[in-house]
Amino acid sequence: MHFLISLWLSLWLLCLFWAKCQGQLIRVPMQFQASFMASRRQHRAGRSSLLAKYNVAGGQEAATSRNGGATETLDNRLNLEYAGPISIGSPGQPFNMLFDTGSANLWVPSAECSAKSVACHRHHRYNASASSTFVPDGRRFSIAYGTGSLSGILAQDMVTIGQLVVRNQTFAMATHEPGPTFVDTNFAGIVGLGFRPIAEQRIKPLFESMCEQQLVDECVFSFYLKRNGSERMGGELLFGGLDKSKFSGTLTYVPLTHAAYWQFPLDAIEVGGTAISHHRQAIADTGTSLLAAPPREYLIINSLLGGLPTSNNEYLLNCSEIDSLPEIVFIIGGQRFGLQPRDYVMSATNDDGSRICLSAFTLMEAEFWILGDVFIGRYYTAFDAGHRRIGFAPAA
Repeated sequence: MHFLISLWLSLWLLCLFWAKCQGQLIRVPMQFQASFMASRRQHRAGRSSLLAKYNVAGGQEAATSRNGGATETLDNRLNLEYAGPISIGSPGQPFNMLFDTGSANLWVPSAECSAKSVACHRHHRYNASASSTFVPDGRRFSIAYGTGSLSGILAQDMVTIGQLVVRNQTFAMATHEPGPTFVDTNFAGIVGLGFRPIAEQRIKPLFESMCEQQLVDECVFSFYLKRNGSERMGGELLFGGLDKSKFSGTLTYVPLTHAAYWQFPLDAIEVGGTAISHHRQAIADTGTSLLAAPPREYLIINSLLGGLPTSNNEYLLNCSEIDSLPEIVFIIGGQRFGLQPRDYVMSATNDDGSRICLSAFTLMEAEFWILGDVFIGRYYTAFDAGHRRIGFAPAA
């Protein structure tokens, strides 16, 4: 009898341990997204959204003020958007969301959204009256975008990602969405993964809540983004740790300059073996596909690529000469992280249906870099909030 009791207790403890371990590697499948080429208009919209997000005119630092674990399998659309599912409320209401390290608020469309908000009506909407765990907040909420202001009302509810349940999370129910900004996106809303100093009204971000509620063993999340067009499996967002099968070698960690954006020191930049810049700041931003450069580096790099400038601050590249373009290297923490032409040249369709090639290096009127999915797609990125650091390694 004692043996049976001991065996039963051992099995029970093993089950608890197994459940805990399994809770850190929960993989959520994504819907299929057919592959197609981005239009030039979509590239411009991405650039416009990027500039509106940071809204800075210069300075040495990024702006820092604004009015267990789970794995998210990410959908890749146009190599421009990576999104994954969450649910909000009881019972859970599903949403496909953009996971954005360049912002810090969580918002979804509301069932009470304006009839004029086309984007809202094209996506799933949160119905507060259908959730038994909904708690009204009442405060107004607004975020400025390039094409208008997204606005709504704050609320609280439980947010579920895989098997992780974050309780009492404050989020925004959007009742007005700006113009065409979110009309054609494959995501309904945004999960901001930045720090509280950049959150509107300094609302506690979702990942901070995960850490405080001890839902993850490590206060770390990591991104693996595939760059092969639109795929059923566009990548993976892992909450609570790293997936060592998704990168080669070891991660190079550097401390954050500020725990607001994911901002860190950038030692130098080389083009074809020649250094063109030293001692800059950079921000890792999964919410943009582009590489945003300060004015000087923007002009130097695109000139060295033989780009033809346009009136829209784009640089057209000769599609037949892509293979001859140089490697561009970012030196971070003393290590070299190179991008090949296939990484930083973006294909698009022109208005007449013809194919064009665009430089992924866009202009940022500031003295820091934004490293978007062009870089993160090449290098597995670990966002270590617990130790206030960020790490990079070649993606597998």
